[in-house]
Amino acid sequence: METDNLLNHLKGFDAEIFELLQEEIKQQRYTLSLVPTVNAMSPLAAYLEGSLLTNSTIERCGGRVSAIEELVCKRVRDLFGSEHAIVRFGSIAAASRVVFLGLLQQGDRVLSFNRRKEEHCAGLDYTFENFGIDPETQKVDWDAVLEVAQRVKPRLIIFSPVSYPRIPNYAKLAEIAHAVGAYLWVDIGQNVGLIAAGLLPSPVAHADVVTFPTNDSLHGPDGAVVLCKEQLAGKLDAAVENTGHVALHMNHLAALGIALHEAASETFRAYGRQVIANAKALAVSLEQSGVKLLCGGTDTHLVLAVPADGIGLVDAAHKLAHVGLRVKTDNVPTMQEGVTLPALRLSSLNPTTRALKEEDMTTVGKLLAKILTGDASADIPENVRQEVAALIVIKPIFSREWYVDTEGDDESAFYDESSAGAVHEHVARARMNTIKKLFRWK
Repeated sequence: METDNLLNHLKGFDAEIFELLQEEIKQQRYTLSLVPTVNAMSPLAAYLEGSLLTNSTIERCGGRVSAIEELVCKRVRDLFGSEHAIVRFGSIAAASRVVFLGLLQQGDRVLSFNRRKEEHCAGLDYTFENFGIDPETQKVDWDAVLEVAQRVKPRLIIFSPVSYPRIPNYAKLAEIAHAVGAYLWVDIGQNVGLIAAGLLPSPVAHADVVTFPTNDSLHGPDGAVVLCKEQLAGKLDAAVENTGHVALHMNHLAALGIALHEAASETFRAYGRQVIANAKALAVSLEQSGVKLLCGGTDTHLVLAVPADGIGLVDAAHKLAHVGLRVKTDNVPTMQEGVTLPALRLSSLNPTTRALKEEDMTTVGKLLAKILTGDASADIPENVRQEVAALIVIKPIFSREWYVDTEGDDESAFYDESSAGAVHEHVARARMNTIKKLFRWK
């Protein structure tokens, strides 16, 4: 069925779902997300995820791996230089529970950066201890981490830099873990795309286990991957089987496979370079506009912006959402018990996917600062909303700049760019002028 005909059928059959679709398209197109976990899917991956492959399910029989699963695993291993890979997860939470169940016994101690992964342990009995940044220097003091590890004697050390915009010392962290007889697990989170592109150091050679989500910076489908040393492969594969991860849809595997293939391209590397350049431009703009940053800046996609005294994180996030800027709040733990540092986690991933460049991120920084510095007059939010709209109104959800070109590329044979916006254009034709409506959002 043609896209327009399908949408007309949907509108007539289920007006409520159609309206939800309209609202989501409006939000994605006419607001700018700086949330690290929000990013557009590769058009090719999205095509495969929604293709007829969704009707085919692959189940393991007697431990045998299907050809498509083996292809995806090979691409993961080649891309990250890993000895073993597991791709059978629908979420990072599911992957995390498999790692816990594969490596630990009930009652084991876990030393975790910012207590990451504790949220995935419902019903599991582990004792978590925290380590974090130094509250004064706002960097990780690795000697202090060693002291904590020697005191705690954990069975597992976890490092996940979702709130750390600097480059970790993975070799030192592995040295600490092995000195106290612990496994080292690194979840690289939204840094995975930059690591895949060779723009940030990889922990794979140092860590016993590495995990990451497959959407976000990889532009793939929802899901997760576990990488591990060969000597742990049996334990983790058994945990996968024992927790019921025995079936996958072909559409998911195919979408992940194409995302990994794209991640190995020069186009994706260029995207990663722009992500870092945009993050640095945002950081400089915020600082020049009077906004303090945690950790002294950024080496990655992540910027931690601190609202001025008297401005609460939640209030700031609500005001920014009102003007069309979506952000993530955080209270970053430190090495000092009970001391957290409030900040907004801002990412350049989605803006870069939407074709914003350094000058645009400089503008975004100035617009953010009008809210975060606390000296905004009552009428400024409306002005800011108009400036945000002017910045992003012509920006695509996924810029054609990041399509991977191939020789003899015949778009009409597989993926026509006009189809990418067909849903949006159909909805737009049924509505009033979008910009005028945008300014009346509550």
